[in-house]
Amino acid sequence: MKRKPLFPFVFPLCDSKGNFLRTNALIKSRGFSFSYLLIVMLIWYFLGFGHWGGRVCESFIQQLSCSSAIWPNKLFSKPHEYIFSFFTSPFFHNDPPHLKLVIYGFLIFAQSFEARSSPKSAMLLFFLSITFTCLLIGLIMNIGHYLDPDSALFNGALDRSFMGGSVGMFGLLGGLSHYSRKKWLIPSIVVMFEIWNRYFNGMNIYITMGHLTSFFFGFILWSYWLKYEN
Repeated sequence: MKRKPLFPFVFPLCDSKGNFLRTNALIKSRGFSFSYLLIVMLIWYFLGFGHWGGRVCESFIQQLSCSSAIWPNKLFSKPHEYIFSFFTSPFFHNDPPHLKLVIYGFLIFAQSFEARSSPKSAMLLFFLSITFTCLLIGLIMNIGHYLDPDSALFNGALDRSFMGGSVGMFGLLGGLSHYSRKKWLIPSIVVMFEIWNRYFNGMNIYITMGHLTSFFFGFILWSYWLKYEN
């Protein structure tokens, strides 16, 4: 049996064994990642960027991203809209750094997971990670607000929206961890990165919570899937 790599990343033009793929085979092997990136880039090119979570949405793209974004305050008031936003919000981004993070993340992590599993598995884990994360954190924020309505943490979450594909991407990165011969290597790096991102780079607490929740959901779910598959 071939020894697993330490870092299970796959070059975007190759299969999981390092062999270069012909165009049709390449598109077939990365159907989800390439489709997602194509849609994201088309939205950015023709419509521009969304907004950073506020309630004031002036331009067309801001209005469109507002209606497509995840609003935690809709969990109980408009649950159908809240759940539907899990499948629309990942395609909108707020600014160039936000978009670049997801593009680079997909080109390195997401397509690597897809190459080692399948486009169907990547799409399923991507949206399941978003769904679990948003339901769990949304529930915590709404219950927290009910118990402590003066809390800045809970009020801040309920007074803004969230969008972008980074949460789902972290779920795929969690799944990718199992293809390393040291399956706790990537989780250790991710935790250290999020600590740096939160306390030294100034990332807000909601994004950190979302990334880590999705990552460990993907890590745990894919662990069970691999055991079931084998």
